[in-house]
Amino acid sequence: MWTFLDPAGKSGRERVLASLLESYEERTGIHVQVEVQQWDTMTQQFLAADVSSSAPDIMWLALDQVATAVEQGALADLSTLAFGDLPDEQLADLRDVYWDSMEHEDGSVYGVVHSRNYFGILYRADLLAAAGADPAEIFTWDDLETTAGQLRAPSAGRWGLAQAFATSFADPQILAARIMELQGSMFTADGAPQWSTPPGVDALGFQSAFITDAHVTSQDSVRLTAEDLYELFSAGQASMINGASSRVAEMQEQVGAENVGFLHYPSQTGDSPSPGNLAGWSVGVWAGSEKAEQAADFVAHLSSPEADELWLLEGQQPPLYSSTAAVNSDFLAEPENSFLTTVLEGTREFGWLPPLTAATVGWREALNGAVQKVLLGQSTAADAMEAAELEFGGGRR
Repeated sequence: MWTFLDPAGKSGRERVLASLLESYEERTGIHVQVEVQQWDTMTQQFLAADVSSSAPDIMWLALDQVATAVEQGALADLSTLAFGDLPDEQLADLRDVYWDSMEHEDGSVYGVVHSRNYFGILYRADLLAAAGADPAEIFTWDDLETTAGQLRAPSAGRWGLAQAFATSFADPQILAARIMELQGSMFTADGAPQWSTPPGVDALGFQSAFITDAHVTSQDSVRLTAEDLYELFSAGQASMINGASSRVAEMQEQVGAENVGFLHYPSQTGDSPSPGNLAGWSVGVWAGSEKAEQAADFVAHLSSPEADELWLLEGQQPPLYSSTAAVNSDFLAEPENSFLTTVLEGTREFGWLPPLTAATVGWREALNGAVQKVLLGQSTAADAMEAAELEFGGGRR
């Protein structure tokens, strides 16, 4: 199995994976060999390994490249190997936006989405409290900007809202949330970008204004990666960051659970949050595996109701099954786990996924490139968005 999680590691998710590997071997006698890979390159490596017939039996794939893997014939149908025989009640419990997006019209399923993620605003509760700012009062973008202004402390080298626009290790940005808020879509059904529209151009100008007008985000954001943000956050050099819910637990370990909070993206009116990008990793089986049945059985083991509870309670990961959240309401009510309630709410009501029937790899990098061009004075917002669409289209081909 290729994955970015190291079962010898110390994070909650890594400890859960180690436990599940052990329990599976105890139950079946089958040993699963894990080869830890770099998260941002391993899906492309898998696609290449499929061509050379040297891929792993089990693979964790980035969601935006699942369509490419399916089209390439690299993935086996899990519904025929393991999941087709699940009780109807269990399958119904699994059905949500992730499962539905992975299931094809013929009933085939090529992966189960784990390590689920929802993008929003991480904040340092201790720094907000020291500035007299209340995160519960951030409803609108203006509220976010005002609060970020309160938190900005140049003498301490601290920014109110840190963001990252490098084209490597790229995460979804506020720009994407704003486009979704204004026009309700980022792509057509077949994966074509919808960015050079008037709402898209407006959103790019809106994104840039955090740096050029409000001065709550550093100009250095043009070179920062998503990984840099979490370092700034843990070091107290960023009071708030655009970030991923999957990193909250890690930040809690570094600065204290009581000092880390997570918010939905605000919106123009404040009536409801702006849409947040959903992400995750599709765990599937290589179509060329000589051990496909055993591999699919292990994917089912990782995805069982019992495993799901471990992922939630020990890994602080959003559960696959709605019943897992329901029976662990006390756990979700604990202050250090309250961010998971935000994630579950966002997934149900505000989250969005790019179309998984088309390859959308590269969209984050392309949009970050557009922001860079505007901030560096190399392009207008309209021209930058047109160029981003061309770059993305070329990457998809």
